[in-house]
Amino acid sequence: MLFTLAGLCLVMHGCSATRERTVPAIQNRGLDAQQLSLASDSCFGGLPRDTKVDIGPTELVIRKGYVLEHSSVDKIPLWVCESVAAGQLMGRLARHNVFRADPDLKGAKSYPDDYTGSGYDRGHQAPAGNQTKDSALKDQTFYMSNIAPQRPSMNRGIWKVLEDKTRSWVIRYGHAYEWTGPIRCDRQSPLTGQPPCERRTIGKNAVAVPLYFYKIILVHDQSKWKSIAFVVPNSDFKRPYHLESYIRSIGWIETQTGIDFMPDEPANDRRALKYSEGPMWP
Repeated sequence: MLFTLAGLCLVMHGCSATRERTVPAIQNRGLDAQQLSLASDSCFGGLPRDTKVDIGPTELVIRKGYVLEHSSVDKIPLWVCESVAAGQLMGRLARHNVFRADPDLKGAKSYPDDYTGSGYDRGHQAPAGNQTKDSALKDQTFYMSNIAPQRPSMNRGIWKVLEDKTRSWVIRYGHAYEWTGPIRCDRQSPLTGQPPCERRTIGKNAVAVPLYFYKIILVHDQSKWKSIAFVVPNSDFKRPYHLESYIRSIGWIETQTGIDFMPDEPANDRRALKYSEGPMWP
């Protein structure tokens, strides 16, 4: 299912919660009842919102396994949100590596051949490894709308370690909400402390190459919500990896991306969680 919009996101990092896990109602943006239900299941605290006015046309893709906003300019997702339960990690489905253009996208998009010979991997944002029981949901993680260019040693190295670590937290806590996406080159608003960047693309469809990738994880631990966020450079890596070196606050990610995560959550919770850089969990 898909819904087109012009662009639109705030997040959490470790606040007390007397309530059990609840999902605030998604603000209705022209979605039908089924789309609203699926969006609420995956996007805790509401659909992320893009705050930049120059983002260009995007399309909202709503599926059972993930929800994402796809940029028709960059041909990569701006964000992907998932609800990951421990049970869905206990299956036996093998990875197949059959990438396909997203049949639901109506605007400009990428194709598997855009990555051929580029020096970049087709990097999953919603990981295929999060779907081990339902073959249809696993197949959908290989749609190119869920893919962005990642350096091979990053994608197969530190990023894989982060995905595996995230799955270990899902098993530990029983469930997690996840947000994943790129930090793109923005010449008008370069990254904090860095000079203006040069936008790079690959393939005949000009797929944008991100500078960094972020991943945010939110879990409910006994009586409190807690979250942790990482920002990993899209560059070459060698072992040993030190994930703790890449922890960032969610507020930092929001500043760099122009995305507000969990916009429908109470303001006090957002303020308490946004700017702390939590330590690595067990």
